[in-house]
Amino acid sequence: MKKRKDTHLNMNQEVNLKLFLQKLYRHKWIFLGGIALCLAIAFAYIKLATPTYEVATSILIDPSGNSRLLGESQYVDGGVGLIEMEKNLYNEIGIIQSFSLVSQTVEDLDFEVSYHAKNILKSKEYYGYFPFEVDLIDEEVQLYNTPFEITLLANDKYRLTISTSGYKVSNPVNGSTSIVDKKLKFSKIYSFGERVAHRYFNFTIQKPDYEVFKDDFENKSLQFVVHHTDDLTNDYLSNLEVNNIDIQASIFKLVTTGAVVEKEVAFLKKLTDNYVQNKLVSRNRIASSKETFIRNQLALVADTLLKAESELESFKKNKRAVNLGATAINALDQSQNLQMERAKIAMDIEYNKSLIDYVENNKNSDDFAIPTSTGIDDSQANENITELKRLYAERSRKKFFVTENNQEMSMLNAQINETTEALLNDLKSTNRSSEFALEGLNQQIGRYNGVISSLPTREKQLLNIQRQSNLYENLFNYLSQELAKTGIARAESISDTRVLDEARMVGDKPVAPQKMLILILAFILGFLFPLAWMLWFSPNDIIHNVGQIMANSDLPVIASVTFHDTNSKKSKADISLWNIKESFRDLTANLRFIRPKEGSSVLGITSIMPEEGKTFCAINLGISLAEAGYKTILIDTDLRNPSLVDGIKKIEGKGLSNYLAGDIAKMEEIIYPHEKLSNLKFIPTSVAESNIHELLSGEKMKMLIDQLRVDYDYIILDTPAVGLVSDFKLFSEEIDINLFVIRRKVAKIGFLEDLEKLIPKGKRKKSCIVFNDTLEKYHKYGYGQKYGVNREPKLVNKTLSV
Repeated sequence: MKKRKDTHLNMNQEVNLKLFLQKLYRHKWIFLGGIALCLAIAFAYIKLATPTYEVATSILIDPSGNSRLLGESQYVDGGVGLIEMEKNLYNEIGIIQSFSLVSQTVEDLDFEVSYHAKNILKSKEYYGYFPFEVDLIDEEVQLYNTPFEITLLANDKYRLTISTSGYKVSNPVNGSTSIVDKKLKFSKIYSFGERVAHRYFNFTIQKPDYEVFKDDFENKSLQFVVHHTDDLTNDYLSNLEVNNIDIQASIFKLVTTGAVVEKEVAFLKKLTDNYVQNKLVSRNRIASSKETFIRNQLALVADTLLKAESELESFKKNKRAVNLGATAINALDQSQNLQMERAKIAMDIEYNKSLIDYVENNKNSDDFAIPTSTGIDDSQANENITELKRLYAERSRKKFFVTENNQEMSMLNAQINETTEALLNDLKSTNRSSEFALEGLNQQIGRYNGVISSLPTREKQLLNIQRQSNLYENLFNYLSQELAKTGIARAESISDTRVLDEARMVGDKPVAPQKMLILILAFILGFLFPLAWMLWFSPNDIIHNVGQIMANSDLPVIASVTFHDTNSKKSKADISLWNIKESFRDLTANLRFIRPKEGSSVLGITSIMPEEGKTFCAINLGISLAEAGYKTILIDTDLRNPSLVDGIKKIEGKGLSNYLAGDIAKMEEIIYPHEKLSNLKFIPTSVAESNIHELLSGEKMKMLIDQLRVDYDYIILDTPAVGLVSDFKLFSEEIDINLFVIRRKVAKIGFLEDLEKLIPKGKRKKSCIVFNDTLEKYHKYGYGQKYGVNREPKLVNKTLSV
């Protein structure tokens, strides 16, 4: 038995490409139907799906962030910096895609209400052009994600209708939302501008201040939907992409997608504007903090300076002391210098304390801005600030790739905490050193104060008053200069981020649905679905051509009988019948090569299942043998369901079953002649009422066959289908040649294996297959239509073509 080659196709089996293609062709209408159905669904989807458009903008970010250094100006040198917001590109991507920035943008644009016009098949969203506008009352309860239907009426009125269940409402007390699992039906007429107040929704509906053409919304249902800001923010975050156009560039491309181009353009414009303005606001907030600090110091110094100048003028006037001696002047100068230095050191201490407080209060915040090294003389502190900037930049970068619980991130956070503590220790150490220096200055000032105390009383008093006046005057000038520098730098403040390309639609058509891609996928699926059905669910085992038999069985195919089309035109029917006769002539000729050279031959014809045409083949083979001059007799051995009688003619009398049962004594009484062929005889039968196995295996049946061998060249036994009963095996000793009928589109490949199991080992060489019902195009006489007109007598009735 050969390995089966046309059952379930898989990687371990040989695939006969020709047979596979033939199978595809047989199911061509299923494939065409599947492709047509999938394409129809694809066209419907393309027609009804809401198109999605892509909108993009690009921005340039100055990574150096020089415009953020407060107190520094291109016109003023020097200055005291307070906070430097180092710009890291990974940070900026995170800021642009932050929930807070997107939420701010959505709120600024009033995206909480979306407007839709709906017809029978689809709904379309509108933005900036609609017959009405909805103003939400923020402090009241709102109903989310539920369509409100508006019907415009006369006299500036409208009908508000809603029907829903399981809806989401807001809680204005704590800002949360909850699901109400109830049915809600509401319908009421309102005037435009009238407040709509309900337990679950509160708003007013106004007419827009622009003209709306009614024809644009004719025969459409007008609706609006209220969305929660958090839901909208999450939707825009899922659609927003921010990418660096090149690893070496600081240009970012912002891309979003949506159903309304104008709405997406407005979103990107507002998003970039908020991003830029938020940076300027943050920088100005830092500048304002520094200015406030300087102004407070100036106010204190100004009051003290005014008092000192008034006291000096009054002393000179009342005491008539105008000039100081050389010793007093020298002591005054030295004392003033020391006091000025002491004031600066005191200011540095206050500055360091403010930095220490800022770092301690914000070191665990994600928005922590790294302190600048400007104004810090300690080299170790400057190194820690530089390292802290590097670590924060590295953490910002890693946030895009790893989670907070990742080991690398944990180690990085530990390094940041360690460096931050080191910076705090450096700043505190610097303050301690400054305080020590301050004590030294106080001692020097004390020595000069001792010199001054030894001066005459009037000169000493004048010197003290002059010294205080000069000190506060110098300090006032210094603070005024710092305030001016900060003001100039703030006035020069420009954003280090600018928009390169304004937000606009990418391309000239939607990015979804992709029509060509969908059609290609529909075509492929339309082919694959029938193919999968054909491979796994269709009757894979059915035999369709002789090649399948030859590939899966060792039994030879002795002949192929063509299909007889009884519904075709007369000329074609004649050719078809002629092809059948030629098929049986082939079978007759081939039998001569395998039959015994002397004596008669017993042919056993059977099939695995009924309806394969074994009786049809037996009758036509008998006719063909008789026409060839051989004395032939057909015996119907199917005692359960006789069919030979119907094939030839109606016979009145008794047949094989009666003879075997002993009802008829002479063999000649059950043999009937053919009406037109003298060489052809047949023995019919009727349904046996006794034990069939006993009748067919008895000696009387064997004696009958032996007697017939004397008078006939061929004895044809039409036996029952072996797949149903085992009667065929009862004749194994008497049969010389086994002919198994396999019919196209009825027999299965599995039958071939069953057939070979039925054949005794000694009889295998005399066993052959007759392939019945093959197509004419595979028959060698397919050119008969052009060869000539068939004028042979029709000895076989066309109804015998099973």
